[in-house]
Amino acid sequence: MFSATAVVAPALPPELGLDESGLGAFGALTFAGAMLGTSVAAFLLTRHGPVRLIQAGVLLSSLALAVLFAGVPALALLAAVFIGIGYGPNAPGGSYLLSRHTHPARRSLIFSIKQSGVPAGGALVGILIPLVEAEHGWQAALSVIIGIGFLTAAVAQPWRSRLDLDVIASAAARTPMRLADLVPIAVVRGHPMLVRIALMSFTYGAGQMILGTFLVIFLAEQAAMSLVAAGAAFSAMQISSFTIRMLAGWLNDRLGQSRLILASFGIVTAVSVTVLATVDADTPYWLVLVLAVFCGAGAAGWNGVYLAEVARQVPEEQIASATAATVFFTYFGLVVGPAAFSLLLALSGYTLAFGGLAV
Repeated sequence: MFSATAVVAPALPPELGLDESGLGAFGALTFAGAMLGTSVAAFLLTRHGPVRLIQAGVLLSSLALAVLFAGVPALALLAAVFIGIGYGPNAPGGSYLLSRHTHPARRSLIFSIKQSGVPAGGALVGILIPLVEAEHGWQAALSVIIGIGFLTAAVAQPWRSRLDLDVIASAAARTPMRLADLVPIAVVRGHPMLVRIALMSFTYGAGQMILGTFLVIFLAEQAAMSLVAAGAAFSAMQISSFTIRMLAGWLNDRLGQSRLILASFGIVTAVSVTVLATVDADTPYWLVLVLAVFCGAGAAGWNGVYLAEVARQVPEEQIASATAATVFFTYFGLVVGPAAFSLLLALSGYTLAFGGLAV
């Protein structure tokens, strides 16, 4: 849902305020909502099941995206929060479900395949949304995304009885939600390696969100590209991420070198965005696509190995809470990253902003 907004942002009416700085605020609010959504979802998971929570989240995000039709800036920012809350159940629900049905020796690959759905959807958005917008306007483009959301929730329904009821039937005694459940840091403190993983995910999440938010609008403004051309570069970034996530998961299952693999993503990201900052209207399009591929590989290829490593660090009954806790910090990075990037962008332009990300 957020990817759709980022791709179509240059075509949205100016009164919505989703320009460079406004889009950064929209992204920050989206993942502030996701921080809340993932924590609540981890708590409710054994009460309602992961499939039901993910269905509810998709529907909530779709309805919130529809609020943009009103054309009111304040409502658009409120919609961002609810889009994020709807996004929240994906990580803890998916990790808990897969951990119950995946052999540990294949966990990185399976988790990476699951996470590859995010860039695959982003690639579809990058190709489809600009084409629909060019032919029928931004309202039609957003309507397509909303329709896909409702269709996804409906398609998942037949799986619910088999996957959710097993979780609900085996759930421990229900306890009331506490305020501490909304900021789930206790499980991280109890496992020192999770602290390091959470800090990494904070930084990497910020980089992934910055590129996902600003690539299209950067190319449209700095490189004078059409929305279709910039959207194709966005899709190249997402396809690269899709491929690298599965390759990294497969490699980690065989080598068992998660720290080395995860560290490499930071190096690739830093180099890629440093070169990306030099792109202008004279840059060959093929080079832009190559840079987009490397940005996708570095900034958005780490998620599957990361989630599998979180699951490896804790007993099965703590996987949902540990995932929610570390993803809480990931989403915090997604909140801080676009806001910090927007500030640097306003102060000194893209060179300093991308330089800050590289550092």
